Amino acid sequence: MSVQTEKNLAYDLIINEINRLGLTSYIKEIDEQGFTVIPPEISCPDGLEKRILQSILDVSEKRSGIKSDIKDGSTHKNLIGKLNDDIEVDYGLSTESVDENIAATDSPIGDFLRALIFEGKAFEDALLNPVVLAMATYLLGYNCHLSAMNAFIKGPNRTNLDLHCDTLLPDPLPDHALVCNCTYALTDYNKENGSIAFVPGSHKFNRAPNKIEAVLSQNSDAIHIDAKAGSLIVFHGAVWHGAYNRVADGLRVTMPVLFARPFMKPEEYLKDNVSEDMIERINNPRFPILTQQADFYSCSDWKDQDARKLKMMEYMKIYNESLGGVIDTTDRVHDHYA
Repeated sequence: MSVQTEKNLAYDLIINEINRLGLTSYIKEIDEQGFTVIPPEISCPDGLEKRILQSILDVSEKRSGIKSDIKDGSTHKNLIGKLNDDIEVDYGLSTESVDENIAATDSPIGDFLRALIFEGKAFEDALLNPVVLAMATYLLGYNCHLSAMNAFIKGPNRTNLDLHCDTLLPDPLPDHALVCNCTYALTDYNKENGSIAFVPGSHKFNRAPNKIEAVLSQNSDAIHIDAKAGSLIVFHGAVWHGAYNRVADGLRVTMPVLFARPFMKPEEYLKDNVSEDMIERINNPRFPILTQQADFYSCSDWKDQDARKLKMMEYMKIYNESLGGVIDTTDRVHDHYA
């Protein structure tokens, strides 16, 4: 089978899945704008967002010892750094803050929870959500892997998150996506609540914003997003985005699920941390591919290369059979469609 034939078959397969799930209009939006908002009745029809939200709050309490106050947000107001880390990290805090001390301490994202895929069934279901996988596959192909699954819990704060893009490569960026972000909005989204902001069409600029363009409050092209809890916000990895500070009481809880093409270095290294027991329990042929088990490039020891390659090809063979044989199962590396 030729590479071109494989691309056509894979493309036809994902387009059929998009049509089946009623996602055609959202695909058009992401092509044109670089982002789209899928309402909860499509993205979370069985109340998945409620399970994810409660699981995130439970994980936050387990890791930090602090029970989140979701009504008034007092537990996360003007949060300094992170609740769950001994190291303070600079998240690209805005230079537009009214107070230099605030700019140095007030986090624009709030509490940052990493590696949630290991924290229970709600997160596994969030990853394997057919809507999420269809959108990620459309942008990245069937071989894409999970780069990160994390959550932000943001209370009232003073600092915007400046505009940036998630494709961390030198300019110029390619036309096709290398990264896809599928963010679960788990509380209602509007500007006062600290919603995400986008510059529509910026994924076609083929570059990241410069320092002036990145200041959210001064970029007249940036727009905020209104979305109900349970909505799925999907965007191209090169689109410019940031977030407004939250002025309302309560918490903004979001869970970005970040995907990347298999040659892109993931934010979270899963390959040696996902057990075979976990793979067998979940029993989904795509799960090993998503969790980097078919990524041959991350061998930790030259002695295990042959064994890893055989395991990689076994996972790929099973996955390919589940798709009707539309993708390559050799050790050849290519995109199945761009």
